[in-house]
Amino acid sequence: MRFLEKFFLFIFTLCLAALGVGGIWACYDANLLHYVNWAATLMTQNRWLTLIGSACLLLFAILLLFGVVFSSSGRRKESPAQNVIMVGEAADNVQISTVAVDCIIQQLKNNFPAVQDLETRISQASDGVQVMLKVVAVAEANIPQLAADMRQAVKAQLEDMVGLKVGAVKVVVSDVVSVAPPKSATSNINLDENKDTAI
Repeated sequence: MRFLEKFFLFIFTLCLAALGVGGIWACYDANLLHYVNWAATLMTQNRWLTLIGSACLLLFAILLLFGVVFSSSGRRKESPAQNVIMVGEAADNVQISTVAVDCIIQQLKNNFPAVQDLETRISQASDGVQVMLKVVAVAEANIPQLAADMRQAVKAQLEDMVGLKVGAVKVVVSDVVSVAPPKSATSNINLDENKDTAI
């Protein structure tokens, strides 16, 4: 919130507080009306000063209100910055978004049937791009071999296709799931057993 908005909000809050205090005071002190009448009499005796002062206050309030309204409506909404990674040297001024890098890595998932789900976290460090692969693998998979193959494939794909310098690829197996055999295969086995029994 800008200073102008804060100031306008402060003045508005101060006026509301003054009205609230005045109302409570009037309930317990009848002399308050006497003070109000005295102030009104004083203002009527000095009409020109009262008129000039009131006009200045009104003009100030209008300008302040318009300033807050136009500054709020004219403020541009800043879109969230997209994470980008430098490609090659800094002088080349070539960047790629982490979303695009994630899409490239997700395409490699089809090469690994043992991977049921894949999430990536990509960041840039001084020694190159840091990639973390969060994997859900099948229970029948060879986890160490799968992790090694994925590290090698991701590193080669990013370096050959995009030209990124990959510092490290870390594989984290977050879960292991069992894959049930297809129903057709199970039904065929049961049919074969029934045939053997009948014979």
